[in-house]
Amino acid sequence: PFAARALAADRAAPLRALAAAAPRPVASVTWDISGPLQAALTAPEGTPGRARRVAAVRVVPRPPAAPPGGGHPSPLVTSLVSWRGVVRGGHDLFGTELAALEPEAVRRGVRDVLDSGARAVAVTATGAPASVDHESALAAELLARRPDLKLCLSHESGGLGLLEREAATVLNAALLEVADRVITSCEQATEALPGSPACWFATGDGGRVTGRRLRWTPVVGLAARTAAALIGAARTARVSDAVVALTDADEITIGQVRDGLPHVETDLTDGNGIRTCLPQPVLTRIPVHTPSAATLLATRSRHTSDVVAALSPAGVAVAEALAHPDHGGPQHIHPRADLTAVGAALTEPSAWVDILVPTDGPKCLEQHQRDAEQRALGLVAAHGAEPGSAYVVRSTATAAGYLRVYRLQVRAASRTCAEVGR
Repeated sequence: PFAARALAADRAAPLRALAAAAPRPVASVTWDISGPLQAALTAPEGTPGRARRVAAVRVVPRPPAAPPGGGHPSPLVTSLVSWRGVVRGGHDLFGTELAALEPEAVRRGVRDVLDSGARAVAVTATGAPASVDHESALAAELLARRPDLKLCLSHESGGLGLLEREAATVLNAALLEVADRVITSCEQATEALPGSPACWFATGDGGRVTGRRLRWTPVVGLAARTAAALIGAARTARVSDAVVALTDADEITIGQVRDGLPHVETDLTDGNGIRTCLPQPVLTRIPVHTPSAATLLATRSRHTSDVVAALSPAGVAVAEALAHPDHGGPQHIHPRADLTAVGAALTEPSAWVDILVPTDGPKCLEQHQRDAEQRALGLVAAHGAEPGSAYVVRSTATAAGYLRVYRLQVRAASRTCAEVGR
């Protein structure tokens, strides 16, 4: 398998050249499309390829008095919303209804959404991780009135906070059309290769999914570049556990690889300054204005990293300054290929489950956790993992305050055929 960075408009020509240079027939291609997705979010308004603005609907028990329904603290999220509305409803963390979803209020909200002219809608309800009923009811009414409407519901992303879920849902809805175009182009380029190789797409948790899955949740591909680069750097250095420093012209990005996978968490602030509920690598970003600043960092820090690598040609000088030659210093690798492409080619199918469950005791919690783990393993299998290769990377149960409600987070991945054989 190998990977291709989806940056050029004509993706077929460079892919054919790479396949022709491969020593064996290509069995699969993994694409990193984080570049086009990020460019679509930050492109100036009116630019071709800009992410489409969407309607955002909140379902809350007590609608705010100030228009336009509360807004969002992120300027980027705000810029992607063309219309915002509120419908009364929502649930608490136990899944108990806080306010009834009145039919007339739903019809009025649906009418306002359709009058806004939006082609995609992001729906975020209070307590959706505990009960999806109100989001699903509003979505059903919208689709009954306009079947071609694109809908994104916040419970599909998981997570606890309303703002974090809304951010992920708005970004996802805004990227649907852009992602569909890019994914179609990548799939066509892959299909043109001899042997009909499989086509995959890298995700921000260090895994990969099918094009069908990414079309529905393109937002999970936004952090794919750094996640794949961490994998690529660790594998090139022939280590499975390491602190990795990736250098660019003006920044050092430090992340951790554990058992060959990037260490990821949810509820982090991403590269756009937006806090979302999506899993992404835990990173420390250090600005450096000159290579000498990296030298000073390496001198004064007893242990900055285990592996140092340039993320781009512009970061070579910084990497050399950071990797001091003293005994016991970090391993400085000089990859002959793009680190992100290397890491993307080495990804395997993965899944992340993030839900809230009420419990009546330890045995009930254990059963909920087993169910969540089986759900995650099933998703990995559905994403194309080889039979018997799926495994649980991490499974946690965190109490939500002093309530008998737990947040379950399960990360599952898959091993390669060689690893399964061992």
